[in-house]
Amino acid sequence: MKSTAGAIALLSLLGFGSDTSVNFDAVRPGVAPPNWTFVSAVGAPRARWEVRYDPSAPSRGNVLEQVGGNAPDSESPVAVFDKVVCRDGDLSVKFKIEGRGRGRMAGIVWRYQDPSNYYLLDFSADDKRIGLFHVKNGHAEALRVVPSHGISFAPGMSVLPHDIQAGQWYLAKVVFRGSRIQVLFGNRKLFEAEDPSSNGPGKAGVWTRGHTTASFDDFRIEKKG
Repeated sequence: MKSTAGAIALLSLLGFGSDTSVNFDAVRPGVAPPNWTFVSAVGAPRARWEVRYDPSAPSRGNVLEQVGGNAPDSESPVAVFDKVVCRDGDLSVKFKIEGRGRGRMAGIVWRYQDPSNYYLLDFSADDKRIGLFHVKNGHAEALRVVPSHGISFAPGMSVLPHDIQAGQWYLAKVVFRGSRIQVLFGNRKLFEAEDPSSNGPGKAGVWTRGHTTASFDDFRIEKKG
């Protein structure tokens, strides 16, 4: 009870409250969910996204899954949630990277304006790391991060080593206000970053790399500005 109360207090402190939440359980498996747009880089084959049943899902059984499709490894398919547009917000999602193939990466995006401009927090099951990027005009710029107290992190690094395992569910959260970004993994704050070049309002969503098969559940976005 004490740990649960502490987690709730932390989330309240960071601004999580009333929100727009999607768990995909009301959508029939085998189809794309409503209120989502699925995009890839200009000229790239569109990746296939659909709702699927997964008995391991954190909430009941349905998840949103990027099932690989024909996207080349160099492309980054994105599923964009269309109902919320914000510059400041609180974003969270539960995700699982499957264990097949190489280049196994998944992530979440915010302030998404088009396939070439957005923020990205990504997770690599191959490289065992978490990275924070600002994608501008199609080029991903790594943001230098400041680790939270107790987090082991080499000075000057822009990615955090972390043992991301394929086949395991994780909870990722981002709190973004103006130029400031805070990242939590589970209910633990990992790091924060400052980006003076922060772009304007945009949508939020989820991301994969190329042929990665990844699942997402309990997507949550709260507009703060």
